[in-house]
Amino acid sequence: MREIEFRNLEIKPDRIDIQAVSPDGTHDLYFEFSQPVSISNTAVGVAMSTLCGRSFGRVLYDFPIDHVVLPAIRELTHAEVVVGAELPRVAGPRRGTLLSFSGGFDSLAAKLLMPNDTNLVSMDFGGRFAREREFFDNFDVLRVSTNLVNTPLKANSWSFMGIGAILASDHFRAKYHTFGGILEAGTDNMRLNPAAANGKTFPPFRASGYINAPYVIGLTEVGTLRVMLKNDPDLVAESLPSVASPGEEKLYRKAVLADVVSRSLGITFNRSDVPAPRIPHFRFGENFALDLLTLYVISQTGDSTALGISRDIPARVVQFAKNRRLAFMERVNPTLLENFPTELAPELHRRLAEYGICWYTEHDWSEFSQVRDLLSEYHASLRS
Repeated sequence: MREIEFRNLEIKPDRIDIQAVSPDGTHDLYFEFSQPVSISNTAVGVAMSTLCGRSFGRVLYDFPIDHVVLPAIRELTHAEVVVGAELPRVAGPRRGTLLSFSGGFDSLAAKLLMPNDTNLVSMDFGGRFAREREFFDNFDVLRVSTNLVNTPLKANSWSFMGIGAILASDHFRAKYHTFGGILEAGTDNMRLNPAAANGKTFPPFRASGYINAPYVIGLTEVGTLRVMLKNDPDLVAESLPSVASPGEEKLYRKAVLADVVSRSLGITFNRSDVPAPRIPHFRFGENFALDLLTLYVISQTGDSTALGISRDIPARVVQFAKNRRLAFMERVNPTLLENFPTELAPELHRRLAEYGICWYTEHDWSEFSQVRDLLSEYHASLRS
């Protein structure tokens, strides 16, 4: 049975050190904070579970944690969880909102739609991600710097992206948490009964005391850009260099989309030049999010190459997009917000209206269905 042990925990006000020992090796992990933070053993234990995924049959902690979180850790890891002792967590009221903030378009839009007193936690993974830190440090964030992406543990669960919010759960004591996850984050969001509509809180975040509040899940990247451009076009220009490294396909795609959306709004948008790749990285049909955006760009510009963000686009796909408005891409999908927290919904609706973001119309649902049918020919997960 594969097992992992977390041991030699040392907690300081501005740093955590911990050792992870598994068949993949021994990893000395650290987490440094940009300001003093109150952190409990239990928060560390939950945070470490995000590095396990379902890769281990047994997860061991050589430090005490509150046993109340063990069911959630078991739910995430499907493993036997062993702790040396119980250390009850300090209970107390929770209030307010917390955003795992990367500084990209989607998390910026989430910030704009969230309450003004929302706390921000940003992950500094170093290396090629340093560009993100250069931008998000312009905001009032709790920055969490770590070396975990230099280990194979990063591949076990996507939830490690929220490890900063988990570690800070006893510090901010926020009631609600979210990422900048949008509609095209997964094909499931276009299905008739998307899992995201359930509004469930992923186990490690639930164990941290959070309730999922997915502010931008009903928006596409087009929608998040409309929010940002209507708020501050200069912020879009400043954010752009942080979303990807120079020369990456992602950077050019974001720049093209920002240009298209700004023109549709009649908003002046001045950005630094981003050269197009010699050959687009993805063929149509290889990347769901890009395929969806490709259809929108063609529908808005009439350019059969989607301005070079995709290649080998079938002629019938081009014709499909040219014959449709695809306005649903600019609006909010109500199905994905069916179980959004009732306490927060009125303010979210007000802010969406403030930025001119409407709900789907009957015609939008029709085109949404047509797009789903088209893309299901290329993405099998949309067929059921």
